[in-house]
Amino acid sequence: MLLAEKIKLAIEEHPDIVAALNNKTKNGRWEGFTRTQFNLAAKVINRQISKEVLVNPDLVEMNLIMGKQHLDKQLRSIRAGHIYDFIKYLGGLGEYRVYNWISGKTLQSYWNGGEAKYVKINALAVFLQIPFADWDEWQKSPDQKRNPYNERIQKLPLPGIGFNRSSLAIVKSYYLGNYFLYYPKTDGSRNVIKTPFILKALDNGQVVVRSVSEGHRYSGKVIGIRDGCLYINCQNLDFEEMEQYVFNIGLETKPQVLFGVSTTVSVRNRRPVALKNILVKQAGDEKNFDNIAETEISFDQLFNSENEEAIIVNYFKHTTNNIITTNSCRKLEDVKKLVVI
Repeated sequence: MLLAEKIKLAIEEHPDIVAALNNKTKNGRWEGFTRTQFNLAAKVINRQISKEVLVNPDLVEMNLIMGKQHLDKQLRSIRAGHIYDFIKYLGGLGEYRVYNWISGKTLQSYWNGGEAKYVKINALAVFLQIPFADWDEWQKSPDQKRNPYNERIQKLPLPGIGFNRSSLAIVKSYYLGNYFLYYPKTDGSRNVIKTPFILKALDNGQVVVRSVSEGHRYSGKVIGIRDGCLYINCQNLDFEEMEQYVFNIGLETKPQVLFGVSTTVSVRNRRPVALKNILVKQAGDEKNFDNIAETEISFDQLFNSENEEAIIVNYFKHTTNNIITTNSCRKLEDVKKLVVI
């Protein structure tokens, strides 16, 4: 089958591809592009597809964008036996090594009347972030039939733009364990709190969080991964307060350190506040880790060695905007008064 003109046009006008080509076009007609130009477009496409697969491994597991034989071949080449080993492999490629979901040679053939395989068309739909329910409508031309690869799983929520069971599966594979959470205090002191932060999977499939912060117990749930970020909601068990975390995980798997932010309410003035957070993964699974008491560390504390605490505290000490507080306003006039000239 031929690649639908609707998909071609969307790819030609995609801002990331336009930026990558940087006017390296010939009268704007892709049919006249060189292999180098198609290779540049393919690199942009492949990088985005890999990001989508890290969020939705079902795209590979259900053979939507990679045939079963090809997947088996890839697993053998990296000496792996499970789909999540392949996902880990993708995450470890880094910024400059991109998995080749579709080649520049293949793209060039499509723009010159070449036949397209279903899995490759699906891959381009993933790049364009077309909702799964709309894939067939985008893919078919008047003389084309429905895609049988897609009809098999029309009832599955793929590829979801948001949180789903696949993103929780990634969390379970790579992010469970014991962490120390570090964040600056909001009471005006130059102190950093260090406290246990545990990510644990339950039998019902949920991933939960346990933590004690400044004497208050927090219990929460991992919402999932979206756009390279890990989302967590926590409830204070001792008074009415919600804590929401967003940690940047990018394309890394099993990282030692996660940077993020949390939103909560200041204990000083009961206003919303955002804090920088750092999670540091601990090597062992200590049984009584959740019973470790929180620690309050001063910026002025002297360390005998460059250990974990010293590195993190020194980071907070030399960075700005560790705490972002909100103001109380009702009118535009109130906003004007807050501007310092």
